[in-house]
Amino acid sequence: MRKWAGSSAPASNPEPKPTYAPFPGASFFKTGRHSALITAMGRRLAAEGCSAYKVGPGPDWGDADRASYAKWQKKLGYTGRAADGIPGAKSWAALKVPSA
Repeated sequence: MRKWAGSSAPASNPEPKPTYAPFPGASFFKTGRHSALITAMGRRLAAEGCSAYKVGPGPDWGDADRASYAKWQKKLGYTGRAADGIPGAKSWAALKVPSA
């Protein structure tokens, strides 16, 4: 029988924690922005039941992204100007967008 120093068994390899995209800042989300991060965000919004997409989501920020994100903000309890469809740091963290 083998004896392990400091414990009764070898350390197991823990499952890797998912990595989420850091909040890029509200100014990132403007018409004409093209990024895989927008697609990843849109997929998370759709998975959360907050899709306003007729087609997509895709990499270009547009009205459907903003409408979808506003649905997410409302789902989180935001109202009025706080649910304008432009991501904020807290709602972004809650969405858990994977790194693109």
